Amino acid sequence: MNSPLNLDQGAMEPTSQKPSVINIKRVLARVIRFWYVLVLSLLVALAVAYVVNRYSTRIYQVNASIIIKENEESAGAKFLYNNELVNPYRNFYNEIYIMKSYPLLQEVIEGLNFNASLHKEGDIKTTEYYDPQFPVTFKIEAGVGRPITFTITSETTYSVSYKGMKEDEEGKSYSNLPFDEPVKINGFTLNVLRKGDLKAYVSKPFLVTFQDSYQLAKIYSAKLKVSWAEPGASVVSLQVSGSVPKKEMDFLNRFIERYQIYDVEKKNKVSKMAMKFLDNQLLIIGDSLKQYEDKVELFKKKNITTNLDQETSRLYQKLLGLEDQKFQYKLLDNYFSYISELLKTNQYDGIFTPASVGISDNIVSQLIGQLIEQQAQVNLYKSNSAKGVEKTEDNPALQSKLQVISLIKKDILKTIDNSKLTQAINVRFINEQIKIVEEQLHKLPRTERELISIQRNYSLKESLYVFLLQKRTEAGLSEASTTSDIVVVNPPMAGSPISPKIWLNYIVGAVIGLFLPLAFFVGAELLNTRIQSRDDIESYSSVPIIAGIGHNPQSNPLVIVEKPKSAMAESFRALRSNLSYFTDNKDKQTFMVTSSIPGEGKTFTTLNLASAFALAGKRTVIVGADLRKPKLYSELNLNNDRGLSQYLSSLTSLESIIQATSIDNLYFISGGAVPPNPSELLLKPAMTDLLTYLKTQFDFIILDTPPLGLVTDAFVLAPLVNHTLFVVRQDYTPRDVLQSLEEYYRSGKMNNISILFNDLRKSGLGYGYGNYGYNYGYGYSYSYGRKKRSDDQSYYTD
Repeated sequence: MNSPLNLDQGAMEPTSQKPSVINIKRVLARVIRFWYVLVLSLLVALAVAYVVNRYSTRIYQVNASIIIKENEESAGAKFLYNNELVNPYRNFYNEIYIMKSYPLLQEVIEGLNFNASLHKEGDIKTTEYYDPQFPVTFKIEAGVGRPITFTITSETTYSVSYKGMKEDEEGKSYSNLPFDEPVKINGFTLNVLRKGDLKAYVSKPFLVTFQDSYQLAKIYSAKLKVSWAEPGASVVSLQVSGSVPKKEMDFLNRFIERYQIYDVEKKNKVSKMAMKFLDNQLLIIGDSLKQYEDKVELFKKKNITTNLDQETSRLYQKLLGLEDQKFQYKLLDNYFSYISELLKTNQYDGIFTPASVGISDNIVSQLIGQLIEQQAQVNLYKSNSAKGVEKTEDNPALQSKLQVISLIKKDILKTIDNSKLTQAINVRFINEQIKIVEEQLHKLPRTERELISIQRNYSLKESLYVFLLQKRTEAGLSEASTTSDIVVVNPPMAGSPISPKIWLNYIVGAVIGLFLPLAFFVGAELLNTRIQSRDDIESYSSVPIIAGIGHNPQSNPLVIVEKPKSAMAESFRALRSNLSYFTDNKDKQTFMVTSSIPGEGKTFTTLNLASAFALAGKRTVIVGADLRKPKLYSELNLNNDRGLSQYLSSLTSLESIIQATSIDNLYFISGGAVPPNPSELLLKPAMTDLLTYLKTQFDFIILDTPPLGLVTDAFVLAPLVNHTLFVVRQDYTPRDVLQSLEEYYRSGKMNNISILFNDLRKSGLGYGYGNYGYNYGYGYSYSYGRKKRSDDQSYYTD
């Protein structure tokens, strides 16, 4: 048989274990006990997930991809001739911003008539109805108004109705409205245009909602995702999501078409401006060429010879080369003057690159290419100013591009001025060379000089005319053969719905369904500041635990007397045996029973422990040392006329306060009348004399004292006793009390002390008391207190 003393001696060592905030085993015990709560919570959460999956709007993702061809990929006219009109300047970094620009998207939305959308009202939710072949088109001329209910009533008429703005405001309805005629309804002008057979839609109501196309363009700009497929690639991925995949596919198709048109328009605009400039130059040179043709013909009629000798031909060819160079500078000067005039008057739409007319100037070409690119984007914004878009000029993106254009304009004008200075130097040099050649020509005969002069002017004008005519032809061919650099790689395609994620919702629902009750159990554990188990006691205190007492379901406190064979009675016998180990089995022992707060079972413990000693044949006396609230006498059916307070006050004799009880060998000293100074009375030498005398007459003395956490009476009596029982009640005693007890124990204020774990009801995982309280040395294994019982008929008071 193992001695329980060894177990408790190990517990008496000071513990370094920190108190655990959560007892996992105890939480698990609650989970097992209330398993049905978890099941119910899980079912409810899964039901909610089902409802969410059933009635959430399905969102589909539509994807497409396009390729923006690079310069060297241009075909057609570029293969036939080298013309920069075919490859205008393109900044690929700007393409994504152009695609997401509001004006471009607004044109797409208005072209698809997305600003008026149809919905079908169901019992629970309203779903969008989209049919490109719907036989009716809605045109809004002013405002957007509130949603209306639209119903086709016949082949020629329809009806509309709408609700009031407030709950108490009645709505309005209009019937027998004719198609193709504008009507004013709900604050806007509506024109319902018929475009197909209406028979299949008669008497079917639709909810029509209206949105401003510019605001809708903002929405689509936000949800349209444009990105390069790979770094360095010219393939662009397009992605848009919506509840109606067909609608989003139509949007992407129309969007790509409009973007291709924009690309072609941008190229053709440059070609048209170049042809206009070339036409003006051809008109001027054409008149001069006609005059010199007439002069050549007249010269041939007057003169027999029209041939030049070798030296004259050499000077003639040299003069033609110089005149051609001079013309190129003149053409460049005309171009600079033309461009400068346009820039100074802010007419950016008429600008084209110098390479378009055969002029080579890389710096100006690059700057003008950038200007053309920025102006094309500005035109997208300005093109919507006449489409109901207000305050377009306040758009931050538009203002940013206008600022960029202003800076480029300044750079172009400055570059042109610098180029003109350089050009003037070159022209002066050419004029000087021409003068030298002309001086050499003056030495020739008059007839040859005259012929050279006529042929010189004629050949120069002819070559220039041919050159400009070639450029004019190239510009025309360029416009005729212009194709978009935007090529569809993958057409718009819709996949499976991306939202709601059905299985993910079920998983999340299951996690939440399990988490909530678990969180409740954990929260209950965190918020519970009462002692629940032996583990709690050992976590907060190193004071040894002497025994555990189960719950008393009876109203009679004297369990060991009334039911001596019960498990409760056996637990007090185990307590009696364990006390002998703590006191080395010595005779004549004095015990004190105390607790932290009222209601923990001090009186109950005192009565039954004293009865256990008395039934063992030991003379035992109970001293009611609780002078503040004496009550033991009523449990023993005795009186409180004379007691400890009178004796300590020298108002009565010692023999007169000792009362015999109905239990053999058990005596009692009541507390007596409540004194005004109980702590001072207990400090008197008379208290020591009393205990000394009682030791000569009794084997065991048990003192019932007030709660330790409220008054100091127990501290006064602690040095006078051999051992102190500190009663802790399950699910009642605060945990903080044990921290104070630990401090008393470690400081030596209460050395000979042990904890009695009382009123044990809960068992299982995490409660950790088992049957340790009453099987020390005897091997008993009772299982009382494991079933839930009502406290209505039980005894538990203090």
